[in-house]
Amino acid sequence: MSKKDALSIAHWAANMAHRYDSLETWCAQIRRLLLQAEKRGMDMFIMPEYISESWMHFAPATLKPTQELAWCAEKSMQALPLLQDAVTESGVALVAGSMPWAARGKMLNRSWVLFPNKKPAHHDKLVLTPFEMDPKSWDLNTGHTVRIFQWKGFNMAVLICLDVEMPALVHKLAHADIDLLLVPSMTEKPSGYHRVFDCAKARAIELMCAVSVVGAVGQSKKGRKLRDTNHSGAAVFLPCEEMFGYTGLHSHISMHGTAKGPGRILWAENIPLGAIRTRRKGKPEVWPGPWNARKIRIETHTTARKK
Repeated sequence: MSKKDALSIAHWAANMAHRYDSLETWCAQIRRLLLQAEKRGMDMFIMPEYISESWMHFAPATLKPTQELAWCAEKSMQALPLLQDAVTESGVALVAGSMPWAARGKMLNRSWVLFPNKKPAHHDKLVLTPFEMDPKSWDLNTGHTVRIFQWKGFNMAVLICLDVEMPALVHKLAHADIDLLLVPSMTEKPSGYHRVFDCAKARAIELMCAVSVVGAVGQSKKGRKLRDTNHSGAAVFLPCEEMFGYTGLHSHISMHGTAKGPGRILWAENIPLGAIRTRRKGKPEVWPGPWNARKIRIETHTTARKK
């Protein structure tokens, strides 16, 4: 397999318990990780949803829950050019997890995708959790668009956490000819981890593409108060075809709830996107191609006897 037919992606299962004393310190850590990824031959680096939770370690202890979104959104604007500089220096594209972002008077959960030689892309989370719609804490707005972008000849899109659990999106994406879905996530409980990761594997089968997913682990801290814990890992899923090893699993880090230091990294080498595309356009084992249920009827059958 030639390198042009594959991508290598580093997945950072970031440890939220790892302390940073400033945004500059945090950005410097990302720069180090990107340079490390470049040395290992990675094309892309992906971080978890709400990577901004790491900033709570240096957030004002008096910051109220209703003030956190605006504070994080301000820090996000400051972080973005620093992250772009690190991407340009390393040559490694960055899926910058997600972070609160202010746009057109609305607060969004936005994932930025930064490239070393082209304008950034972004995705705003489409499906929000109850916490993300709570006026007493974080009250976010939904996005309405899935953007398809290209990198190194492959078609890609981002879905954030709960987005990937929605089968209705598959119908929307079925004709988009996607080679790779990128899924930053944050899940508090093991049940949440399994919902996201199991659905991510289903998307790989349904769309005949690769799916790259990573989540945060551990707990951040604001002042003396611990935040919610997180359980996750990282994985790359492929279509379940004999030529890709039967199981649909390219590589993974198992679910865990604690970590040492900044957190573990999955170095997923040579994800065979070119071969998957060829299979998708050729003769897969049973995949019927883009399919919808428009002609399917749902009927309710009753066994009650007529009077």
